[in-house]
Amino acid sequence: MMTRKAILIPPLAFILRIVLFNIPTIADTLATRVEVVTPITSFKRLTEGLYLYENSVPPYDNGIFHQAPFLLVLFSALTSLSPLAIPIVYAGVDTFIGYALVVITQMKQKNYANAPKLEVEKEMAPIDPWTVAALYLFNPLTILSCVSKSTLIFTNLSVVLSVALALKGDAIYSMFWVAIASYLSFYPAMLMPALVLIISKWTPSNNSTLVKQARASTFYFVAWLALFLISSRILVGSWDYLYSTYGTILCLTDLTPNVGMFWYFFIEMFDQFRNFFLVVFQLHAFIFVAPLCIKIREHPVFVIIVLSGMMSILKSYPSVGDAALFLGLLPVHDELFKYARYGFLVTNLYLYSAALAPIFWHLWIYAGSGNANFFYAITLVYNLGQVLLLIDLVYAVLRRSYDIANPHTIGKEVVHK
Repeated sequence: MMTRKAILIPPLAFILRIVLFNIPTIADTLATRVEVVTPITSFKRLTEGLYLYENSVPPYDNGIFHQAPFLLVLFSALTSLSPLAIPIVYAGVDTFIGYALVVITQMKQKNYANAPKLEVEKEMAPIDPWTVAALYLFNPLTILSCVSKSTLIFTNLSVVLSVALALKGDAIYSMFWVAIASYLSFYPAMLMPALVLIISKWTPSNNSTLVKQARASTFYFVAWLALFLISSRILVGSWDYLYSTYGTILCLTDLTPNVGMFWYFFIEMFDQFRNFFLVVFQLHAFIFVAPLCIKIREHPVFVIIVLSGMMSILKSYPSVGDAALFLGLLPVHDELFKYARYGFLVTNLYLYSAALAPIFWHLWIYAGSGNANFFYAITLVYNLGQVLLLIDLVYAVLRRSYDIANPHTIGKEVVHK
C-alpha cells in the first residue's frame, strides 16, 4: 500500500525529467556525452536513421545508424505527434521502470516470506518497495541516461518487465520481453536461464520439471525473437540491418570511446589478432551465466542482478544507463547489505570516476593536453568499482547462505579447504 510520501515519488520523478528536457543546454549536452550514449543507443544517430527511413533511403547503408528497426517505427510515429511526445515518452518509460521495480520487490518479498532467515532478519522489516523505486528514479545516472534520450531505456524497461512477469509465473510474456531486450541490445539474452529458474521456482501452478520449463521457455524466446527479426526484415526491406546492429555489437566496427573496456583495447590491437580477441571478449561476457545459475540457483533474482552488473562491465558498448539498471535492482536483495565489505571504496570509485571522466575527456578532445590514456584510465577506475561491487555481492549471498545453514559461524572467519 502506498504511503503519502510514496504517492509523490512517480510524479516528482516525471516532472523532474520533463523540466530537464526543457533546458536545451542540458539535454543537448548529455545527448553527445560518450559516458551516457553510445553508437548503439544515441538519439542523434537515431534521428539520422529516421530521416533516411522517412525519405525511402536505406537507413543502414551509411554506417552510422546501428539501432533496431522497431525503434525507427516507434520514433517515426512519435515525431508526427507533438514536440513534447518524445520527452513525455522517455519520462513516462523511466517512471514506469521505477514502478516495475516496486512490483519486483513486492513479489520477491512475498516469495521469500517463508524462506530460511537469520535470527536478526526475523526482527527486521524488509525494505519498502517504493524506496527501491525512489533509489532508481532519483539516481543521477538514471536521470542522465533518460534526459540524454538514450534508447537504452527501452532495453531496461524490457528487462524489468521480463523479471516482473517471470516472478508472476508468466513464461510466455516474460520471454516476450526478454526477447525484445535481446532484439534491441543483444546481451540481455544471457538473462533467459535465470528467468527460467524464477518461473520454475515460484510458480505454484507449474507442475513441470525445470527441464520441461526450460524447453518451453526456450521455444517461446526463439519464437518471439524470430518474429521480431522477420518483422524487421519486412519493415526495412532487407537483412542489412542484422550486420549494422548485431554485427556492430559483436565485431566492434565502431570504435567510438565509451565507459567500457573494449574500444581502447581494439584501437591498439594488431589486425591479425583482432578476431581471436573479439571471440574471447564476447565469450567472457556470457561465460558466467552457467556457473551463477548453478551455484546460486536458490536466488534467481539475485542472479539477474549480478548478470545485469556483468553486462554493464563486459558488453561492447556500455554506458551509465547500464549501471543505473544494475544499481536500481540492487536494493531488491536488501538483506545482503549487512555483509557488504567494500561499500565505502566502491562509492568513492564511482564518485571519483564521475568527477574525472568529463575532465579527462575535455583534456583529450578539446584542450589537447591529454590523450586517450587519460580517459581510458578513468573508465578502468569506473569498472573497478563495479567489479568490486559484484565481488562483494556474490560474497554476501554465499556467506549469508552459509550462516543460515551454520548459525554458530556467524561473525567468524570461514576458511574453505
